[in-house]
Amino acid sequence: MERRGLNEPALEPRRPPPMPVQVPRRNFEGLFTHALKPTGGFAQSLRDIGYDAEAAQEYYPLAVWRAALGVARRYAFAGEPSEVANRGLGHKYVEGFAQTLVGRIFATAAPLLGTERCLTRLPTYLKAGREDMKMLLEPVQAHEWRIRVVDPDPLPDFVAGVVEGVLRRTRVTPRVDVLERHPTGYVLRVEWDEH
Repeated sequence: MERRGLNEPALEPRRPPPMPVQVPRRNFEGLFTHALKPTGGFAQSLRDIGYDAEAAQEYYPLAVWRAALGVARRYAFAGEPSEVANRGLGHKYVEGFAQTLVGRIFATAAPLLGTERCLTRLPTYLKAGREDMKMLLEPVQAHEWRIRVVDPDPLPDFVAGVVEGVLRRTRVTPRVDVLERHPTGYVLRVEWDEH
């Protein structure tokens, strides 16, 4: 039996490498099957990057999701600056999600929950689509909140569009501005007017 001396370092337990970020099929279905409905070259470009709506997988690597968003920007928002295209895709994402089974339940409940309660649920909704992201909410004043998002692969304008789309479901007029952009996250200002 071998004895280890007091000054010898203990062996570190081996940790498995981190799992690559996976994006669930429902993210793709909401945006592509229900909202954008790609055909022709658009659908073929999606197949070329690894997403085929006819042979959908349960999960896709984050790289496929990002590439699919790039294809969608080129086809659905051709000629638009990337910030405008990404925000538009965020709106389309919520529009498509609202047509899924879970989304229809949310769309029905959103006006009853109200704007602030929907805001407080955003971190849970975000985690359902990307487990590697974290969202911190802070009320600033009446009808104004700050959202700090920790995201190793940030796309702030897309998330700003998603937040606007979600809040529109509560029957308010939202404005979401990107206040800060960092390599690993961003800060959004959320304001809204009641109808």
